[in-house]
Amino acid sequence: MAALTLVRARTIVPCAADVPQNGVTFDALGRIENGAMLIADGRVAAVGPRGQIERVALGRDVATLDLGEAIVVPGFVDAHAHPLFDGDREPDFAARVRGGKAALGMGYTVAKTREALLDVDRFRSGVIAPRLRILFAHGTTTLETKTGYALTRDGELQLLDLIAGFAGEAGVPRLIATFLGAHALPPEFATFDAYVDYLIADVLPAAARHGARYADAFCEPGFFTPEQTRRYLEAARVHGLRERVHCDEMAYGGAAAMACERRVDAVDHCNYVSDADIEAIVAREIVTVACPATIAYLGLEGRAPVRALLERGGRVALASDFNPGTSPCFNLQTVAYFGRALFGMTAAEALYAVTRAAAASLRCEAGTLAVGAPADFVALALGSPEEFGWQFGGNLATHVSRGA
Repeated sequence: MAALTLVRARTIVPCAADVPQNGVTFDALGRIENGAMLIADGRVAAVGPRGQIERVALGRDVATLDLGEAIVVPGFVDAHAHPLFDGDREPDFAARVRGGKAALGMGYTVAKTREALLDVDRFRSGVIAPRLRILFAHGTTTLETKTGYALTRDGELQLLDLIAGFAGEAGVPRLIATFLGAHALPPEFATFDAYVDYLIADVLPAAARHGARYADAFCEPGFFTPEQTRRYLEAARVHGLRERVHCDEMAYGGAAAMACERRVDAVDHCNYVSDADIEAIVAREIVTVACPATIAYLGLEGRAPVRALLERGGRVALASDFNPGTSPCFNLQTVAYFGRALFGMTAAEALYAVTRAAAASLRCEAGTLAVGAPADFVALALGSPEEFGWQFGGNLATHVSRGA
């Protein structure tokens, strides 16, 4: 008989029901007062009222984790993040708040990351592992992790290998690898077309073998066009990768329309999409991954049409877009605040966004405490679930656990 862990808390919100996100309530998400869970082999074996679960555990080999007055929710799923970088971009922030232009830009991050990869062990232990532990401590138990700051075949594959090397490591999120080779134009190439040809011929064939699950591209005016992105994604699909796309983040460029035609799993950002795009996203059941911390950090006028998407039956995830240049935010609790403040989401909709919707965008089994799901959960020091996304700027996670 496997040893069990009995988890007690004042309130558990398992997010187990497959219900629409728009107008969802905590009751619809399964709120349990005076709740408990049984965990066996890293997975949820039972969840419900404390008396009922304790009767199930009676007479068995059970360890107890008493979380007191905490609110327990599924571990957060961050569906859009760029944590694999070296070098800080604080000078860009300082210039921006003075009304100037970024002093360094993405080229600086690429150069510093390439330099860091010359000593990949130091990069892993001294930079990436501490960063992942911070993300985990704030409640993120599953993290979509993009490459894209090396932009060479060897460097991008090193980043994928680095992601794979964290599998099973305690105290960090479960990483889902996304190959973002089409992030920017590297200095070795004169045109985006030539670089896309290189990615298709020389890099994508190896990406899946090095652990990539997804391919992504920065489809944006001034970067990769919809046609260049389409060619890249078509090749990615041939090599077994699923698809997601940065779409219309800074300006409208037709990226979301192209992505919908391809029926990708997720369209990310979508700050400048059309009404026709909204209809297509919902009709094709594509998850929109909104990044409100990026909007706040850059002071963007455009905002993802979250309410319109929800009201038409769509699903919206909230993600950190953690990166050094446009969203140095590693805390999904703060992202939930921005989701409520900028998009008018309710607390329950925001929780859904960083659990069920985010997991759906990644086609992974996280984001719920349903029986059989991984025992990924966060204990939050909240007075009630309705406070989720109200307080921000600190860390209300008192316990974070990642299961099997």
